[in-house]
Amino acid sequence: MMTSGYIKTMAWTSVIAMVVFTGCFGASPKVEFYKLDEGLQGLEDEQIEVMDQTIAIGVGPMEFPKTIDRPQIVTRITPHRLEVDEFHRWAGSLREDFLEVLTVNLSILLKSNHVAAYPWEEFFNPDYRIFMDVHEIVGDLGGTVVLAVTWTITDAEGRKALLARKSIIREPVLGTDFEAYVSAINRTLSTFSQEIAREINKLGS
Repeated sequence: MMTSGYIKTMAWTSVIAMVVFTGCFGASPKVEFYKLDEGLQGLEDEQIEVMDQTIAIGVGPMEFPKTIDRPQIVTRITPHRLEVDEFHRWAGSLREDFLEVLTVNLSILLKSNHVAAYPWEEFFNPDYRIFMDVHEIVGDLGGTVVLAVTWTITDAEGRKALLARKSIIREPVLGTDFEAYVSAINRTLSTFSQEIAREINKLGS
């Protein structure tokens, strides 16, 4: 027969166990979501005029590294080690954001409404196409973000290369949080946009 003392002891043991269990498996940290900004960031609003503002630009197709093409934001810990953060994520897709922001930036810089991201509609016929192979767009919190991309401007059919470049752009992360990190990514994209716009301006002159 169990005594009243034994029953009380077991009851208190159960309460303590529940408290410990709740503490160990409490609410997870809140997930934060981020998105690249459309439009130029961190640079003067430089306008680069082309000879003919009716020139149509097709942005893409684009190759994108699988290591960072994921919902979680990826940062670099060491030259050979990346960290995937489960609680800081892209609101959509980094790859899609990259292409969308680049397209908007070029439209602003070239003062043109004839800039479209791949895949574009059948009725859109670009005069120039921009093919891109993004090798890297990653950095460390409080450190530096690096954008490395090989890109080619071709003719309308995408068969003749008119220009080929490799851009390596570095931007300091002005803080140790993810907000500053995403902002630095945005600035690398602004710089890259200007590089492309200048070359298109030369081709259209």
